[in-house]
Amino acid sequence: MSTSAQPKSADRFALQNKVGEVFARLHYKVTQDVKNNTQSTLALDLLQTDVKKDLLAITTTTLEETFLNLLTSSEPFSDKKSKSGLLALIKKITEKFLTNHYGCEIDLPPNFLTRSSYVNFLLADHELLFITPLSTLAGSKNSKFRLLFSPIYNYASETFVESLLDNLILEISNCIVYLVIVDFGPVYVLRQTIYQSRFLSLRNLERFKNNLSWQAKIRMQVQRPLDLYNNCYGLYIIRANGIYYRTVYANRSNEIKLLTGIPLLSILFVESKDFVLSRLDEIFYTVGNGFRYFLTDSLGQIIALLWRGVIEGLKKGK
Repeated sequence: MSTSAQPKSADRFALQNKVGEVFARLHYKVTQDVKNNTQSTLALDLLQTDVKKDLLAITTTTLEETFLNLLTSSEPFSDKKSKSGLLALIKKITEKFLTNHYGCEIDLPPNFLTRSSYVNFLLADHELLFITPLSTLAGSKNSKFRLLFSPIYNYASETFVESLLDNLILEISNCIVYLVIVDFGPVYVLRQTIYQSRFLSLRNLERFKNNLSWQAKIRMQVQRPLDLYNNCYGLYIIRANGIYYRTVYANRSNEIKLLTGIPLLSILFVESKDFVLSRLDEIFYTVGNGFRYFLTDSLGQIIALLWRGVIEGLKKGK
């Protein structure tokens, strides 16, 4: 998204109202039941319920402030700035959350985030994750939205925009908890303050951390490239009775050419498997047709000849 001129006062007021209405619903949802109803382990599962809601509320509030600043700013905001914008947003929310629960102000070093694989995973999806809901709220004729979701979703409904924002809030919050586990796990005072009681055991914590790391690697190295290949995208959404996961159509085939290493091998493996299975299907179909022809034609003629011979033999016996 790129804004070339400062919005007029009336337009700015209307935009603020629009953003305010959307985020009012989001604020309400994150204060309700935030139980994990997905089939996956979420980093948020580590936190006490009130701490989880606090993190989601901080993320929602900070995201609203960031969006309003970007949407009403006189300075153009381009896609090139989106990665740094998302990175700054994650850093700001992490510092707020840690300051609230650690008891003193936290100022993270610049390389704290960029060395995290989870942060880099979110940055790889910055266009869909961050820019798309921002440009859609800006009302920029939904060009970014239509490019990704048309023809399955031809316009950005309020429900769909909220789903995109749900996903952004939950992804950032999960990322922050992941950072806390990796870099602040040994801090027992913090564990006492924010972790669920069963994770006060170092053994249970390490088991959870290992499961989460393995799941994150599978998601980054295998699931993401397969989603690109299948033109789909997974969304975490917040409903009245908890957190759910759904898959929607998203045209991101142009991102496949950027893949390297294991993610690219994942796609090549699926292509090879599809090729081999198609050839096997053809072989089985050909063999099946040949066997059916043998049974219905050749074998049928043999049986008819034998039966005719039996009949002739019976006639001669008389």
